Amino acid sequence: MDLDNIKKSEITSFVAEVFYGELMFILKDSKNSNVWIQNHGMNSRAFSKDVLDLTSYDPLTMIPQANSVFIHLSRNSIYHQLPEILFHPLVISTPSMSNKEVVDAIRENRKKEEENIHFFIPFDTFLFEEKLKLSNRHLNIFTDDYAKENLFSFAKAIIKKDIPLQKEQLYKLFLNLCNSEQLKENLPELEILLRSILGFSVALKYQLCVINESPFMALGDGILGYDIGTQGAVISEQDNIKAVMLLEEHQEYKELQKNRSIIKKILEFFTFSNREIIVAHQILYSNEFQLGRNYLGYDTILVAANKKEKQVKVKAKEQNEIILSI
Repeated sequence: MDLDNIKKSEITSFVAEVFYGELMFILKDSKNSNVWIQNHGMNSRAFSKDVLDLTSYDPLTMIPQANSVFIHLSRNSIYHQLPEILFHPLVISTPSMSNKEVVDAIRENRKKEEENIHFFIPFDTFLFEEKLKLSNRHLNIFTDDYAKENLFSFAKAIIKKDIPLQKEQLYKLFLNLCNSEQLKENLPELEILLRSILGFSVALKYQLCVINESPFMALGDGILGYDIGTQGAVISEQDNIKAVMLLEEHQEYKELQKNRSIIKKILEFFTFSNREIIVAHQILYSNEFQLGRNYLGYDTILVAANKKEKQVKVKAKEQNEIILSI
């Protein structure tokens, strides 16, 4: 991997957390597996730029490291956060010190500083990676594992319904609830939504709401507006919604009831509350069956033989043969 091309690219202008993510994407197919963070401290020369340099050699010994990449940042190390007296004993300059002695003392302090920064590289790297996890919750809210766990918690708190959905299913429902205005009473789009969550097709249609029992109290011997001046059942102005599960194979009764409940509770978010939701199921019938695995009239139907097959039957009967055509 040519680090010079990376240093010349625009990603070095990103904040350190974003740069780190881009660098990991670039290096994912290379042999550079160890990435270290070296914080040089914050100073005016950095001009608020996080990434100062990118090298593949040990910063202290200047020996090339084939499987390592060092990211040099203009951020404070643990070394910079600790009291200076822990690493540099207090030295009082006296008039008796020559210029050479002062320069030598400064060089010695700088050398100790480099050694101490190098010592804290593993610790700075660990803290940076932990901070990166927190940053990724905001930068990659839909892909980061930690952020998705937060989304699942938010989804449960917002939905506030006991719907037996897996995490990924709950996540899809939550995202579509954010777009509920476009999905409200939009049956074709709701069919797509249910298929994405449940994994099988659900056909939705409006169905007449027929009222056989009057909601009004009796007035004398008749019911005003129901059996006085009218005959038969009353048809409501608001239709019901019928949802039919289109199943390719039969399901166990408990699984079937669970899916009925899921469909009804999901549709309650996207339909008017005065509609009744009727859920049914239908097996996509097959023209073939295997003994012990299919059920006549449930997932298998009988079909009439065509003219050619009838002629074969007649010929077979003449030869005293029995043929069952299904």
